[in-house]
Amino acid sequence: MALTNRHTGLTIAAAVLMAALASSCAGREGWALVLWPPEGSALGYGDVAPIHFKSNITKTYAVGVPGSDAKEELELWRVERYPSRKKAGEAAAGYAEMAPMLGVAMRDGLILRDEPSNVGSEQVYRLRLGQPVKLLRRVDGAAVETGGERLAGDWYLALADDGSTGYVFSNQLTLWNAEEEPMPDLAAGSTVSSESLSPLFDNVWRPDYFDAMVASGKLDLAAYQPRYGIFTDPLRNQIRVERPGFSRIYRYDSIDAREDGSFEILPGGASFRFTKSGRLVFVPAASDLSPEAAARLREDKGPDAELSYEFVRHAQDVQAVVAAEERRRMSALAGFVAGGERFESEAYGALIITRSGRFTWAAYGALTPDVIPEGAGEIGSVSMDLYLSPELSVDWDGAFTLRFDGEKRPAVSFAYATDGDELLLAYLPPGSARNAIVEAPDGLEPVAALKRYR
Repeated sequence: MALTNRHTGLTIAAAVLMAALASSCAGREGWALVLWPPEGSALGYGDVAPIHFKSNITKTYAVGVPGSDAKEELELWRVERYPSRKKAGEAAAGYAEMAPMLGVAMRDGLILRDEPSNVGSEQVYRLRLGQPVKLLRRVDGAAVETGGERLAGDWYLALADDGSTGYVFSNQLTLWNAEEEPMPDLAAGSTVSSESLSPLFDNVWRPDYFDAMVASGKLDLAAYQPRYGIFTDPLRNQIRVERPGFSRIYRYDSIDAREDGSFEILPGGASFRFTKSGRLVFVPAASDLSPEAAARLREDKGPDAELSYEFVRHAQDVQAVVAAEERRRMSALAGFVAGGERFESEAYGALIITRSGRFTWAAYGALTPDVIPEGAGEIGSVSMDLYLSPELSVDWDGAFTLRFDGEKRPAVSFAYATDGDELLLAYLPPGSARNAIVEAPDGLEPVAALKRYR
């Protein structure tokens, strides 16, 4: 129960706070450089103001409003505190150019890092599509490349709206001056009008799922490869579009702007547009799509949706991401065989899996032909290339694919679970994994059990 003063009715805590505010002289707790005032605040970006009181309970400062007796309560992260007005003024002078500058994330998962580099730095925070971030200062940082091409942009020290600070590369930000214009509207599908084709030619465009895969940490290396994207050659008047299931080179005479802000490739009938969220939407001509590609798009987007592909300005070095995923798979394999590489069963033969990524499986006849095709052979390569859905992860430890060296080079995938020295395998039919993630709404049943020998 809150204690109250019987004469005033105020809680003791409120009375203490009011007394502290009343008795404090200007700058008693120091001086604030306002970095990011809340919406509707009487304080401006870069203002210098006295700090009258600090609450360790609410994590706020009581800050005076310059030119008045009013005070505002600001979260600690919204200001920088200095011991004197002079020090705060000097900091404000250095901050003046950046004071009103903010950015908004043009894609989900844009990372704030602990160093201004995409290589070797740690993740501090991930921004959502359309989330604002306060830019504190421009800094020198490592070059950012995609597909061997250097991306245009700058590194900034930035402040997220939960108080996290980190470095962000501006290639995936829309910058704006908060004192001169409202926050940009980055509705995901809205087209941005452009009289210039420079966004097409000046950027490396990658399939939209590249961002999603990197953000989730679950990569399908069959689909995440440097060969996928939009690649332009203005000297030869060529645009090459590569996606899994779609590959076409457009040799154009012109690229004409339409009234709605989109562009048409002539001849060819394909078109594209840039969205306010920073994406490129590519619409092939109907004749460019195979029946399989059209069916896949309808499955993904709905039967009545536009048959189009989306591309993003992927900030990651694709080769580096691929190399990191390959290392992860080898590490997972090493962990799997750490307790022993040999598994045996009277019914299902002898399976040897080595940490080098090779396997031998002899006398597996009970699994032929329903699981392992006839003529698959006994040797091949193994890869920890699949991820389980959250539902399957409850009962199963992981999944892998065996690629046999036989004449038809079949690939057979299994989910696995270990119970002591017993290895249980569940067959994963073709199509049960999408983007390397295994979904099985009805669950999985073991098809083989083998004993591990250490």
